[in-house]
Amino acid sequence: MNRLAAAGSCEGRGLGQATAGAVLWYNASMQAGAYLLGRAHGDLAAAVAEQGPTSDLIFAGQRIDGQNLSRLSFAHCTFANISFKDCVMDSVDFSNCVFVDCYFRGTRIESSKFSSSKFIECDFTKIDIRTSDFRMYNNFKGCWIPRRGLQSLLPAEPNLRYHLCMNMSDEARASGALKDAEWYRQEAVAAHEKHLRQAFAGSTEYHKEKFDLTDRVSCFFEYVGSRVRGWLWGYKRSYLVVLRNWAAATFLVFPFLFLLGREGLARQNRSADWTDIWLASVASMLPGSEISPIEYRSGFTQLVAFLEVLSALLFAGLTFSLLFRSIYERWR
Repeated sequence: MNRLAAAGSCEGRGLGQATAGAVLWYNASMQAGAYLLGRAHGDLAAAVAEQGPTSDLIFAGQRIDGQNLSRLSFAHCTFANISFKDCVMDSVDFSNCVFVDCYFRGTRIESSKFSSSKFIECDFTKIDIRTSDFRMYNNFKGCWIPRRGLQSLLPAEPNLRYHLCMNMSDEARASGALKDAEWYRQEAVAAHEKHLRQAFAGSTEYHKEKFDLTDRVSCFFEYVGSRVRGWLWGYKRSYLVVLRNWAAATFLVFPFLFLLGREGLARQNRSADWTDIWLASVASMLPGSEISPIEYRSGFTQLVAFLEVLSALLFAGLTFSLLFRSIYERWR
């Protein structure tokens, strides 16, 4: 009976794994289905041997492991379930191509160009990319290239760099590679701010042509907002940044505001000194602590105390959101 139960359990697990695999295959097929229709099928090995320009073909279910692809050109082609394992791509141009469930493990890519291409559920394990061009609006879905393979090849143009880095950050985060996701996100933010600076300053011919006065003003305010968020967050999710800002608000900003309305503060019928002002600020930032006997006798000091209590709630919310996100990303 135990053997039958164990066999049934193993069979159940096998069915569960098969079902999960079928679901993944179905999802990938639905995403890529539009790219698998309407084009003639081709032989990739023959196309590599001919070394001529190739366009509007589908290459599916083929293996060219370890081959050298040199001085080739592919345009509007679909590569589905192709194994490029340990291949060398030298001076290969892919334009408006789609790669679906392709295997790039150990592939070395040199002096090649990918433009307006899509990569869907591909495997880039141990890929080696050298002096190649990925800058022109490529898109990745369900896969990403580790930063060590792409770090030195990111586009110099800030708008293109932002597009690629945000795409990589989203896909890396979805895959659980949080360090690379955060690195790509910070690169994207820096590139976006540079793009906004160039836009409102009209520093290049492209920005002068594409952005009118209204767009430039909008870019200016978006840039200022991004810089403020960067100062508050340090461009990354960090408890230390929240603690730094809490300390700055508690011991510098709000004490200075209380100092401006010092006549409206009193302690046991005497004027408040610096120690009283700092204690008042700490007490407002820690509602309910009752560590300060300061009385707020003017409308201005009451308003400052109210704003500091709101800031305390904001800092508490930021801390809890960081904690929740950390737990969620670790255990999801």
